[in-house]
Amino acid sequence: MALLITVMSKKKYNHSCLSVGTLIKDKDCGDLALLTKRVNLFEKLDEQEPVWFWEMVWTGPTTNSSNRNVPFVEEAILGLLNSGDWEIKNGTEG
Repeated sequence: MALLITVMSKKKYNHSCLSVGTLIKDKDCGDLALLTKRVNLFEKLDEQEPVWFWEMVWTGPTTNSSNRNVPFVEEAILGLLNSGDWEIKNGTEG
């Protein structure tokens, strides 16, 4: 019987790694995104925990008018960074 062992790497990126001006690269397609604004989706709801998303401006080989300005939930950005699909390019790595 074979034994499967999965090794999970420690998360490298966290919320403090993201700020206005952070440059992110999509390693699959080469596009670059600039984080421009962090917004709490539930800001006007008193009893709701915050859900943060980032406004992002993209440029690169697969960017066009339909995907240049795309918001992303902060947890999704961190997931893509920690999975290795995206990387921070401007020295603010965690």
